[in-house]
This record gives sequence, structure tokens and C-alpha cells, in this order.
Amino acid sequence: MSIDDVTIILVTSVLPSHPSTKIIDETIKSIRYHFPKNEIIMQIDGLRDERLNRKADYDEYKNKMLWKCLHEDQNILPIIFNEHSHQSTMMFKTMDLIKTPMLLYVEGDAPLEKEYIDWNKCINMINNGFANTIRFHFESSIPKEHNHLMYGLENGFMKTTQWSQRPHLSSVEYYKNVILPNVPQKTFIEDTIHGYIQEDCKH
Repeated sequence: MSIDDVTIILVTSVLPSHPSTKIIDETIKSIRYHFPKNEIIMQIDGLRDERLNRKADYDEYKNKMLWKCLHEDQNILPIIFNEHSHQSTMMFKTMDLIKTPMLLYVEGDAPLEKEYIDWNKCINMINNGFANTIRFHFESSIPKEHNHLMYGLENGFMKTTQWSQRPHLSSVEYYKNVILPNVPQKTFIEDTIHGYIQEDCKH
């Protein structure tokens, strides 16, 4: 298995900065720094009822992104959700579009660091059963309140039961068989799964 066996899931929803595309443009650039040609499936969420006052700005943002997908960016498949679906429902509804064994989940406002990552080492860790998911830590240090969920360095990786939706690499089968069956519809994935992972690892 290699870097070509990774599909990027890029999630976007309404932000105060819309209709500007500056934030997601930076995130896409960071993805392309590491994955120049891989398919990106862009999940574009609908609006909550309480955000309908942002509809004009968000519609303009979506139109800009669709234009970019057609004319500027390569190999990006935009999936528009007409009603608010949130992370879990968007994943349920797009899993079957992923044709690779690995996925990299990236939130639209959480770009990857533009520095060297040994992706083949990461892929082999998961493929060989040493990890279910590899998370790329967004903060410069581990928060003190998470220290009890860290279990030491091994081969350059920190073992942990602390789940976050920040950028992470995972197998598609793990998402299908473990993550999505244990999260409700229309919710942040981490809101439910962080507790499930901690309990699962106790056993």
C-alpha cells in the first residue's frame, strides 16, 4: 500500500469569513503539498435553521468553490448537502464513494502542516495492525488534561486513546465497522466517539 491509496475527506460548513474562500484555499494547498494528485471528496454541509441569515454569503461561497473545483483545482469531488447533516451524516452518505483503502480526514479550517511526514510509514502502521488511526497533532504540545490518555512513544508515534477530528489518517474499514456504527446522525463525530474509544481500549 502507498500514498496513492489515500482519499482525502475535506469537510466544510459555514464560517464567519464566508463568502471568502481564503481559509479553505489554504487548507487545500496544505493537502496538495502532501498529496498532489489524490482525490479529495469535499463534503459541503447545509445550514442549520439558526444560520439561515448567512444563506446569501454561504451560497456565494459554495458557488465559488464549485467554480474552483471545475476550473482551478484537480480531482476534487464536491458533495453538496442541501440540509444540515453535520460530520456523521455526511460521512455515512459518502463512504461508498471512497475507492481507496485509506482516508485522510481534514476539517476545512484545520490545514496540515507543510513539513515532512513519512506517509508510507504511517500507512504501514495502520496496514500492519499497529494502529487504527494516526492523528496529526494540531497543537504544539499535548494539553495537560490529555496526559492521562497518552501511553508513551513507540517507533516515533505517541500511543493514545484520545480521539480528535483534527487531521487524521485511518482505514476505510475502521470507519465503516467501528467509527460510524457508534455515532448518531447529525453530530460531531468526536462528540460521541472520543468516549467510545477510551472505553473500547480499556477492554
